[in-house]
Amino acid sequence: MTSHHRLLSLAALLTALLALSGCGGRSGEATRTPVPTWTPTPLGAVVAQAPAQDPAAQQPTPLPIPPTLPPTATSTNTPIPSPTPTPLPTDTPTPVPTPTETPLPTDTPTPVPTPTPAYLFDLETAERFVTESLAQDIVRAYLYAYDPAQLGLPGYSMQVLHNGEVLPVDDVTSAGLPAQTRDMPGPYTRFFNLSAVFVGPQAGEWVVQLVDANGAPQGPPATFTLTPDDLQRELYVRYR
Repeated sequence: MTSHHRLLSLAALLTALLALSGCGGRSGEATRTPVPTWTPTPLGAVVAQAPAQDPAAQQPTPLPIPPTLPPTATSTNTPIPSPTPTPLPTDTPTPVPTPTETPLPTDTPTPVPTPTPAYLFDLETAERFVTESLAQDIVRAYLYAYDPAQLGLPGYSMQVLHNGEVLPVDDVTSAGLPAQTRDMPGPYTRFFNLSAVFVGPQAGEWVVQLVDANGAPQGPPATFTLTPDDLQRELYVRYR
């Protein structure tokens, strides 16, 4: 490049710089920008050149970048699992049998005998005889109430039950010498001072008992059992 060309380039550069400087400042007051004048450089004169700047020197100095530090390891307290205690085996208690209370022996109460009613008369005998003159289903009852010194005692009656049903007896005993169950002496001949005849089914239980005129028992009862075809249908009781 010739000196002339260099001067032109320098003049253009200065003009641009002045134009840039004129645009700055306050905007309220107009400034007058001086028109650059061109001064010719004599031929052969040496134009002072500005020292060339190092392109590296024109670059802004980069700010130092702080080094990226690796993350600091933060120690955390990791809980250490505690060992679970293993329960020790326990002895299984042997079940104790529940004591059974043995009941104490109790005295067996002696059965109290049923008190026997205090009767005025004793039942000396209760018998059955074979019937000679009575038809089937006819039953006769004989009773003799006596005292050895007086023989027959008057004013007494007898209560007759057949299978629990009371049968009517209207007569009472007579005093003194008694009658006989048979006309002639024999195995079935007995003394009596009261008799009654009952017609009806003979089978079942028959109860004969000495009572007073008011129906109160005066001696123990006598019980007989007859079958439907029984031939011994004469019942005999004697009270003393």
